[in-house]
Amino acid sequence: METACTFKNSQNCFYVFFLIAAPLLLSSCVVIRTAPKIEQPPSAVKSPARPSAKPEIRSAARPSAASRGFRTHIVAPGETLWRISKIYDVPLASIMSTNRVKGDQDLQLGQTLNIPSAKEPEQIITLYPSHKWKYIVVHHSATDEGSSLQFHSYHQNKGWDSVGYHFVIDNGKSGKPDGFIEITPRWLQQLDGAHCKASEMNTKAIGICLVGDFNKSEPTKAQKDSLAFLVKKLQRYYKIHAHKILGHKQVPGSNTECPGKNFPWSWFKKQL
Repeated sequence: METACTFKNSQNCFYVFFLIAAPLLLSSCVVIRTAPKIEQPPSAVKSPARPSAKPEIRSAARPSAASRGFRTHIVAPGETLWRISKIYDVPLASIMSTNRVKGDQDLQLGQTLNIPSAKEPEQIITLYPSHKWKYIVVHHSATDEGSSLQFHSYHQNKGWDSVGYHFVIDNGKSGKPDGFIEITPRWLQQLDGAHCKASEMNTKAIGICLVGDFNKSEPTKAQKDSLAFLVKKLQRYYKIHAHKILGHKQVPGSNTECPGKNFPWSWFKKQL
């Protein structure tokens, strides 16, 4: 962080003093950091139309492995080179040179990127100041496999602009690690959801979808860990009371079994 220095002189007698003292004043502007720098996403800094973002919070649910290695990454909706570099803790320039891309304009949905010397993928969650979010609604995909990319394509075929959820938690069967939290364009742009019409939840509820059919099975342990981590972060930051954290079928006016009869409600309520 830089601090700007000014010296106001309204009388000529102070002008000479300013010329002598200015170098000393400027040298006193150096700030010594006592904590590591916390980076913010470039999109939040450059776009005045979007709310300022809270510093990124790395997911404690998926700690990085100490070893590094070569990995591949499938580009999902809303992802940028900057965000991908943070996921794998790899310099942006390294990803660009390895894949011969010059910027985000060269990325294509579904494109496979080579990530050199990468850590275990670890999502970063951006929290945007907002009074909009009053509820959290939990869903299952009702499919054995899936990802933000696949749901994006499916929802676009239904006439929607993009994937309807704000977050997708993977089960490890579609190219992303088990328990990995995918952030969709709806969250990055702070848009209404397209996941629950009942009680107008799309306008006021954060939609989280866990990949899986929980009428047939339960979420994986990694999915549950990530869900607990994500919900508690959102709950605390947006001051959402526990009784406003619902399964889709618990929303008044809904007609669905989502998130499935095997969703672990007793465990989930204890996390809140």
